[in-house]
Amino acid sequence: MAYRLLGIALGAVVAWQVADRLPLGRGYALAGPAFALTLLLTALAAERLAPRPGATGPRSASLAVRRIRDYLPVYPSWVAGLGTVALVALLSVTTAVAVADDQGRAGRAISRNCDDGVMTSSPWPGGYYALPILAATGACLLLALVALRAVARRPRLAGDDGTRRRAAEVIISGYGIAVLTPLAGCASAAVAGAFAVQCGAHRTGVVYTTAAVAAVTLVVFWAYLVSVLLFGRRVRA
Repeated sequence: MAYRLLGIALGAVVAWQVADRLPLGRGYALAGPAFALTLLLTALAAERLAPRPGATGPRSASLAVRRIRDYLPVYPSWVAGLGTVALVALLSVTTAVAVADDQGRAGRAISRNCDDGVMTSSPWPGGYYALPILAATGACLLLALVALRAVARRPRLAGDDGTRRRAAEVIISGYGIAVLTPLAGCASAAVAGAFAVQCGAHRTGVVYTTAAVAAVTLVVFWAYLVSVLLFGRRVRA
């Protein structure tokens, strides 16, 4: 409990500093992964410092093989996994069509040739933002796997399965926040940029509706992961 609260507090401070110090929106793009990295490091440290069985007296060992998947929370894991796929897919597309902005910064704008000239919009979630985001979320994923392995492999104490599942909830929800936070920001920037460079008047009702539904869905999933991080789940899967 104390380590989790410490990780959340430190993560919030680190995220705020990253958002405040990195220019041109990069800080806001990396705030979620920065929060998660701090939280995951704290969770890993908590596992390393977790109580171990005493060295004296009679001891017994369980023959059951403890696996990471035995402690994974099902629904948060699905949210984090699908969010990862969506983030990689979105950034792959936006990076492929990105161009340099008016200051020559590669991958920060989108441009389109129209009948009345060239239309350009910036910021755009191309390589300028996508590469740091993917590197940071990749680091979060690696650290989450290391922390989950520590949860599964540490020596067993009587009745500590609930503690292990709670630790896995914190790890998975933290990683999910690292993914969904930049995903929401990049999706919003991509929709705004795409509309800014459209040629002429087009019917956009369906697109707006789809974008609105996607935005609400991301917010709901993000809030769900935050609730799991703070309070855990009533029903364990």
